[in-house]
Amino acid sequence: MKGISAIAQRSGLWISGGGIHESGAPPAENDATSTSQTKSNSNSRVYNTHIIINSQGKLMTSYRKIHLFDVSIPSQNINLRESNTTAPGSKLIVCDSPLGKLGLSTCYDVRFPEMYTELVERGGAEILLVPSAFTVPTGKAHWHTLLRARAIENQCYVLASAQYGQHNEKRKSYGHAIAIDPWGEVMGDAGGYSSNSFSCSSTGANIDPVVVTPSIILCDVDADQIRTTRDRMPLTTHRQSCPFSW
Repeated sequence: MKGISAIAQRSGLWISGGGIHESGAPPAENDATSTSQTKSNSNSRVYNTHIIINSQGKLMTSYRKIHLFDVSIPSQNINLRESNTTAPGSKLIVCDSPLGKLGLSTCYDVRFPEMYTELVERGGAEILLVPSAFTVPTGKAHWHTLLRARAIENQCYVLASAQYGQHNEKRKSYGHAIAIDPWGEVMGDAGGYSSNSFSCSSTGANIDPVVVTPSIILCDVDADQIRTTRDRMPLTTHRQSCPFSW
């Protein structure tokens, strides 16, 4: 936090930082199926917290990730349980900024469109922030599609920073930090693993070609584009005027 605050002050920039480990989370409720490792982890859980720091280095707000990534696929020896070490948040957060109203989210949240509709329609969000660390398989399959969908259906800018590279023997992140406009057009992509993998002839290992990375991308945020997009296609009005029945 001190480091991020210092960078914000020196650069004169606002910073979106996620996820930050925040202490004070409640332990998980152990059940009969919990392993000893799970029980040990549950005693020291954290919140996965997304922070906004202003250009003076001041913490403006923070959002605790609501949707936790718990996935078990025994046939593929996959067992990822974020809830073992992380407690879920429960509150949606929108923050004023010089660019407009920021709607905060984190990573796996992007799969739940109703959350973003709430941020926009009830919170007034104009820019949706989605710091993430998608795995390579899920990133290749869904990353760009999900983010463009959130931009299109909410007529907002989407700015999604993304971890890239090999973390350990079992985990690497897809990358492709991206900026998308309210019409769903990609304004910039910072690169990451390609969707076209190939095998290395010498070792037989599966290798992913890499787009130029790491990199920094700059893009403009135009409040007029948000307004004109919403004027041309008033989704909010149409959504509210179409009640459902069963």
